Amino acid sequence: MPPSRRRNENLRALLAEARWTQAALARTVNALAAEIDLDLNYDRTAVAHWLSGTRPAPPVPELIAEALTRRLGRAVSPAAAGLAGEPSVSTGGRLPASDTPVGTALTELCSMENDPARRASARMMPYREAELAKVAAGTTERVPAPRVPRREPDAGGDLGVVRLAVQFYSASFDTHGGRRARSALAAYLADDIAPLLREQEGQEPHRALLVEASRLSFLLARMYQDASVHGLAQRHFSTALRLADESGDATARAVVLRGLSAQGLGLGHRRIALDAAEAAAATRAPDAPSRAFLLSQLAVAQAACGRNRAARESLGRAERALAKGGRGGGAEPFTAYSLGSLEFQSAEVLRYTGDLPAARVALANSLAHRSDRDHRGMALSYAQHAEILMGLGHVEEACASWNSFLDHYVHLRSGAADLAAGRLRQLLTPFRNLPVATAVLHRTFAVASPSPHS
Repeated sequence: MPPSRRRNENLRALLAEARWTQAALARTVNALAAEIDLDLNYDRTAVAHWLSGTRPAPPVPELIAEALTRRLGRAVSPAAAGLAGEPSVSTGGRLPASDTPVGTALTELCSMENDPARRASARMMPYREAELAKVAAGTTERVPAPRVPRREPDAGGDLGVVRLAVQFYSASFDTHGGRRARSALAAYLADDIAPLLREQEGQEPHRALLVEASRLSFLLARMYQDASVHGLAQRHFSTALRLADESGDATARAVVLRGLSAQGLGLGHRRIALDAAEAAAATRAPDAPSRAFLLSQLAVAQAACGRNRAARESLGRAERALAKGGRGGGAEPFTAYSLGSLEFQSAEVLRYTGDLPAARVALANSLAHRSDRDHRGMALSYAQHAEILMGLGHVEEACASWNSFLDHYVHLRSGAADLAAGRLRQLLTPFRNLPVATAVLHRTFAVASPSPHS
């Protein structure tokens, strides 16, 4: 006869402290699973089993602990919730500790992508709301200004090669989405960049190399974010932040904070995302495109929190900064900010404030200033444009925008674009009796991404 299970009184006490029903915990765990691209459908009966002593399979114990952490406002571990019978992340997939030297952490974290066993467990790490809060709250200390010129004598050597890699992977992300070239970028960081950082430590180009390494880590984080693998994306953002800190480049740090703010805002953590955006925008960026880049996210976060007047002021400051820079375009990432991108952020601000007609105009301007090679930016802009048109009751015009979205979607392996395609189907299905809507729906199913979870 199998041994009887011991009731999980720890979890029962935490549920009582959280003032949660069993159904509420189940719903929250399902929502946290969606943040890491995992489809769970627990209900109150599953929680009843956990309370009776059943231990769910990984990564569910980590998700339960994160749900309780967010609810109670203090750290709750799987062990504290009575769910620590087995590690939630296998030994091979355990992430590097926060006190690991940054070069070693970079190697360990990035090497997981090309190890199937470790990759599967690492991708199931939950997104930590408390980590975003910690980073946002710890950004009041002023980071030293860059102590190395932006262009060093090494520009034609190792540093020049790394800068070319930044350009390549940034262009790949814009053109093909985050699900392409991710493994290649992870391998490049682990096998080339981390050893190079160790070799050049103490040498003249080292600080500039740290900045470029931070940018590459930032791009890898964006790729995971695009695939809705938000827990691992957050860890790569954190590594990018550590690299920026070691470089002493305040703007590099601010760029990562801006990325963390955008990720948190997309997941619904509005207040903390605003804190991170404020910290990023407080940096005295030396060039106008960087200032516009930071201020535009601040404007979106302020609008999301209902601070409409402040959002308009921040957006105006971003527009003036970009105009002062003389040009909004440029092919080089991290040193240029396009007018098309700023107009997209403007549309986000206007959507949050409820001004859909103005948001429609902003998105049309965004599309007019984007390169046709920017398939991801064009696709997401057309999708937003179509959704706004649907909100205004212009179904046929929305279908035209969605057709343009699909023109770019076929070039992408992008989770964000896949989600937009899902919203397309949801919004158009009630209008499937209209021939123009039926045609778009048929086309959408025909070009749907073959492997949305890759």
